[in-house]
Amino acid sequence: MKIKQSHIWWGLGAVVIIGLLFSNKLLNPAPTPATSAEAAGILNIVADDHVKGNPEAKVTLVEYLDFECEACGAYYPLIKQLGTEFPNDLGIVTRYFPLPGHKNSMTAAIAVEAASKQGKYWEMHDVLFENQEKWGNKQMPTPQVFEAYAEQIGLDMEKFKADVADPSTKARVQRDFDNSEKLGNNSTPSLFVQGTKIQNPQSYEAFKALIQAELDKTK
Repeated sequence: MKIKQSHIWWGLGAVVIIGLLFSNKLLNPAPTPATSAEAAGILNIVADDHVKGNPEAKVTLVEYLDFECEACGAYYPLIKQLGTEFPNDLGIVTRYFPLPGHKNSMTAAIAVEAASKQGKYWEMHDVLFENQEKWGNKQMPTPQVFEAYAEQIGLDMEKFKADVADPSTKARVQRDFDNSEKLGNNSTPSLFVQGTKIQNPQSYEAFKALIQAELDKTK
């Protein structure tokens, strides 16, 4: 039987994703998870969340991510495609969870949050994932790299640098990080669908089927 090349690539992608998930763990043990009521409150969409798609969508996907995490990079095109396939029925919320083992994870998150202050969160989000191999896995923070990407997407550089240095920008990132720990997360990406943490899908088709199953429940 002839196996389609696309099936081979999806299979290889699944293997890569599984391997990366095990390599992106939080080094320190997470605190005691929040109660179910507290968790539900944390997962509610708030005014300054970064949401793609319909905020009032039937199904919500919340992703806690690290821009330097290779597994997050592997999931990036899958989640982006889900947004394209379910533009009205799926709301995608991304939140910061920069792992301390990655030297540029916090620097990257602060840069993305600074970009959001000029209305370009998703542009910075995308450019960092699409160029992750160029800037990731360094032995020390490289803030000048993120300044170059900020300039590339057309940000006001004086404002960008001021927002990066503003303590409130890091505080916004830290808020997501702290809430992620309260939810019991210790790796990235940590994914929640309709307020329930899911086992990370091993392929795009599996992810799509999971979202479709949740949509079918709303009919």
